[in-house]
Amino acid sequence: MAPPRQRAVLAPALALLVCGIGFWLGEAGGRPLVELAIVVGIVGSVAVALAVTGRLVAKAAAGVAMIAIYPFAFFAGLDSFGRAFNECVERGEEVRVLLADYHRSHGVYPEALDQLGSPTPCARISRPTILTYERTANGYTLRFRDWLVEHTASEDAPFFAHK
Repeated sequence: MAPPRQRAVLAPALALLVCGIGFWLGEAGGRPLVELAIVVGIVGSVAVALAVTGRLVAKAAAGVAMIAIYPFAFFAGLDSFGRAFNECVERGEEVRVLLADYHRSHGVYPEALDQLGSPTPCARISRPTILTYERTANGYTLRFRDWLVEHTASEDAPFFAHK
């Protein structure tokens, strides 16, 4: 068994870890990982409750508090994903313009979007951008998606949404 000082730090650290995982799962973009997020929330709440020192009432209160707090972390992650998705909808065409400018200047499309010299839109907090770029033999493909709709574009076609 861990010394009392270490046990006093264990429950809050575990609570932060579980909330961080919830946020990270939320940033994945929703539906496919919701069941996993629920399991992580329940198991994490039980683990936090068991890590609390003291009487059963304190353990139960910690578990209930964790069950109450965890959804906020998950939904904050979902919000981060939603903001990134909406930014792609609003600013995706700007990337196509930057790619065209790069092609005019260099004669080829870049290997990666970070070569454009401009911040890539559609960023999330704990994960990379949801905008993916692939250079092809004669051009490129840009894409971003949520759990329901995928948006794709290329050097000669603007973004198009499809299921």
